Amino acid sequence: MAQQPPAWDAGTPGGPGGPPRGGGSVKALAVIAVGVILIVVVAVTSVVLVVRSTHDDHDTSASAAQSSSVLPSTTAPTPSGSPSTTAPTFAQCPPATAAPDTPAGWRTVAGKRGLAYDVPSNWRVASCGTLVGWEKRCNDGPFGYCAIRTMSGAATLEVPGCGDNSVGVSGLPGASNTTDIDEAVRDEAALVADIYTSDSGHVPTVALSPPRQLTVGGAPAVQIVASVSNIATSNCVGPTAIHSMVATTVPGQQGCVLFVISAPQSVPDAVSPAVVAEMVSTLRRAS
Repeated sequence: MAQQPPAWDAGTPGGPGGPPRGGGSVKALAVIAVGVILIVVVAVTSVVLVVRSTHDDHDTSASAAQSSSVLPSTTAPTPSGSPSTTAPTFAQCPPATAAPDTPAGWRTVAGKRGLAYDVPSNWRVASCGTLVGWEKRCNDGPFGYCAIRTMSGAATLEVPGCGDNSVGVSGLPGASNTTDIDEAVRDEAALVADIYTSDSGHVPTVALSPPRQLTVGGAPAVQIVASVSNIATSNCVGPTAIHSMVATTVPGQQGCVLFVISAPQSVPDAVSPAVVAEMVSTLRRAS
C-alpha cells in the first residue's frame, strides 16, 4: 500500500494517481531531484518521502526521486505557483510556541503555512523546511515514482521494533487551487485510497465521515476522517488506519491550508482515535 510520507513538500491534491508505496513505514534514502535533496521514507503501505527543500509545497504533482546515491544537479525549475525568487522556506518558519492549553509534555509543530499544532512527546518534530509525503510507482516519474501528496510542518511517530517504519505522520499541506475549504477537503479525501494502496496494487476500502465544521484561528474549517480497512499488511503495517483531514484558510496563504494525520491501527503503539482528535483540537494560527 502507499507508504508513509517521505519528507518533502507538495501542496495541491491531485498529483499523479495510483497506489503509493509503503503503508506507513519510513525508510531514509538520500536523493536529489531538480536540485532538491530528498530523504525517502518508506511508510506503512505507502512510501513516505522526506525532503529538505527551498521549494514551496503547493504542487502535489511534483515527483520524488528515489536512489541510494546523490546525483548532482545544476538546474532547479521553479514549481508552479512558486515565485521565481524566494528565500529558503526554512527561513520563513514561525517559532514553535506552545499555546496556553497545549497538553502537558506535548511538543509544538509550527509550519510555514501559518498554522501550528501539538503532538505527543514521543513524536519526532521535523524541521519546518522538511517535506513529508507519499509516493507511488509511475512510468513518467524520476526513478519510477511520483508524489501522491507532500506536506511540510511535519512530525512522525516511530516505534522500536519497526525499523525505519513510521506509525504516525502529521503535516500541513496546501491546496493553492481553491479557497473553498469543502472542495479542498474533498480533494484531499480523494487521495486516501492511493496513499494506502500497496506497491503490488492492492486497493483498500475507504469510508469517509460526514464533514465536521470547526474553527481554526477564527476562520471556518472543515474536517473529514477516513476510516481505511482491508489494507495489505506487512512489517508494522496493520489492516486498518485513520486518516484525518482538516481544511481551512490562513491570511497571506494562497488557497487553503490543510492539516493531515495518518494513524495506522493494529500496530505497535498505534495512535488512538482519541489522540488524533486531541491533535486536531490543538490546531491554531502560528504565533
